[in-house]
Order: sequence, then C-alpha cells, then structure tokens
Amino acid sequence: MADFTSDDATSTDHLNGLYVPENEHQLRRVQRQGEELDKQVRAWAESVIRVLPRGLPINSHEVYVLSLFLAQQRRLNVQMDSRQPDYSVVGAIKHALSFVFPQEDPAVAATTHHVLAHRLDSEIERACAIYCRDHGVDARSDPALDWRVAIRFMAQSIYSRLAEIEPRKMATSPHRFELSKVARDLATEIETKRREMIAAFPTDPVGPTSPLGTPEAA
Repeated sequence: MADFTSDDATSTDHLNGLYVPENEHQLRRVQRQGEELDKQVRAWAESVIRVLPRGLPINSHEVYVLSLFLAQQRRLNVQMDSRQPDYSVVGAIKHALSFVFPQEDPAVAATTHHVLAHRLDSEIERACAIYCRDHGVDARSDPALDWRVAIRFMAQSIYSRLAEIEPRKMATSPHRFELSKVARDLATEIETKRREMIAAFPTDPVGPTSPLGTPEAA
C-alpha cells in the first residue's frame, strides 16, 4: 500500500471519503491488497470452524454464515490493529527507515477494508435470504433477525476466545475446552431460534439450496 503515498497517486472521492485509484497500476495494487486481506480473514475463519466440536446442532447453511461473521470480525480486528502505533522493534526500524519501508496510506487501507466489509455483508445477507426463502420465511421478520443475531453472537463469542491464537495452535489451545462448552450452548440457541423462525411461517418450503444459491442434493 505504501506506493500510493506519492504526489500523483493519492485521490479521494469527496462524496464518500474513499480512495480512488487514478490509473490501472494503482487499481491493480488496491485490488491485490483487497484480495490478500480477503484470503487472510477467510482462512482464519475456516481455521476456527475446523476446531469447533463435532455434533453441534447447526446445519451447513448456519456454519457458512458463521464463517462469514467470523471473517468480518477478523477483518474489523485487523483494521483496528492497523490504526494503532507499532511500538515493536520491527515497527521502530520501519519508521526509522521509512525511505525503505514506506508508510501505509490510511486512505488506501480504509478503502480496502470498506470494500471487503461490504462484500462480506452482502454474502451474509444473501446466505440468510436464501435460507429464509427456502423455508418460506420472511427474511426481514423479527424471528429471522433473531436467528441471524444468534449466529452473529456465536461468532463474536468464539472470536473473543481465539482472537490472539495462531490458527496452527488453535487445536491445542487451553481455551478449546471452554470453547467447546460455549459453542454447544450457543449452537443450541441458534437451533432454538431457527425452529421458532420456521414455526412462525408454517408454509411449504421450496427445495433446499446451498448457501451460494445452488440446489443441494436430496
């Protein structure tokens, strides 16, 4: 992101405050930074999903939405960390040698996070809407919102326990026992909200589809 700090590389859209690349080279770099961040947060979320206890009373659709909420939470944490001064030895060296390690342009970073946040939110909306449609539920109803909030709360609770743990160490973390109990309790709450949601709309559901909108095998 550092390359964007040159005089001819910084532009801001005054309508929304977002960085606007002025040529194809800048645009490719912004896109690459966004793709790297996207892969990073989704990979972290998948690492969490893999260490969850087996037999949780949530279906594959809910696991998918949970992973998206986890990725969004991870993205937010990365963004907050990037705004904090780096007082580490490496950070001090980079600051002293800024001509070798140019500083990150805040406008570019903000735009990267904004775009990814919107993408993840859109995927969450779509996944929840598909599940509600398949079960004859109004996605904007209170029962549907309660179900969605239960999934988000589970993601937030899990994140607070694993945020500082490297993915490769999650399976052996001492927090895994606490995580197991919390995950089971919150998954049961999701199941309860799902049952209440579907019971509130006693209609014939359409054929089930995957979280991505494609038909699932019977």
